[in-house]
Amino acid sequence: MSPDAFKKFDLTGRTAVVTAGGTGMGYYMARGLARSGARVLIAQRREDVVKAAAAKLSEESGTTVLFDTVDLADRASIASFNARALNKLGGGVDIFLGNAAQDMFEPVDKITDKTLDQLFQINVSSIIEMMRAFVPGMRKKRWGRIMFSSSTTSLAAAAQEGMGSYTLTKGALNSFAQTAAVELGHDGITVNSIVFGMYVTSMVAQHMALLEKAHGKEVVKAFIDSFTSMTARGRLGRPDEVEGLIQLLASDAGGYITGTNLCADGGMAIMLRPNPPPADPVYPPPF
Repeated sequence: MSPDAFKKFDLTGRTAVVTAGGTGMGYYMARGLARSGARVLIAQRREDVVKAAAAKLSEESGTTVLFDTVDLADRASIASFNARALNKLGGGVDIFLGNAAQDMFEPVDKITDKTLDQLFQINVSSIIEMMRAFVPGMRKKRWGRIMFSSSTTSLAAAAQEGMGSYTLTKGALNSFAQTAAVELGHDGITVNSIVFGMYVTSMVAQHMALLEKAHGKEVVKAFIDSFTSMTARGRLGRPDEVEGLIQLLASDAGGYITGTNLCADGGMAIMLRPNPPPADPVYPPPF
């Protein structure tokens, strides 16, 4: 294939900020951007985690990935981070990926004020606070890419009990992406909400290990079978599968994609009934 086929995916000269870029899905989002040539700054609350991740990302991508710390529950911390990010990246952020989030499990009639305040600050308000800092530079260049990490739990087909406060914030991001896309479209800026399903991240693997320790392998198998049966693909997602999608949405190749709630969930959002595997599957196990 001709190298020209990949020119629209080239992010050389672009700068990017990825929150929660040191772990889980954020790590692979950052890796996809770095591998396409972007100068990437990853942010995390814990310095030891983000520093180690930046070193590994730099090695894997062949380019220097920067890092910094931020506490998204603290507006003063966010303001300080925004100033440092603009300075470290040379005065402008071209690509902003708001990936960090927190969840909480409470029945809808028992959601506390503390939960609402905390989740809206971390999952929604922090993104707006960062956009206020980064969008002016995008407008000046008349080019920018903004993405939010959302969840299938915010969609009717994948609603889950006990996650009302979390889905409330993710649903807010889905709606906000549409309004922001309309307002910023004439400035060459796209805004998209990426609706993720269940991926085998280190956090999920850790959860399954705890399940096995507490309840045995059969409970782990039931957990995996439950989630794989909710997908059209019949398996959980691999974190590295997000890289191509991020490269598309962040580049000129995806310049006409905006205002979407783009599902990257293996078909979970379209399922109305379980999708059990065939009696004699010809494909490998979920992961």
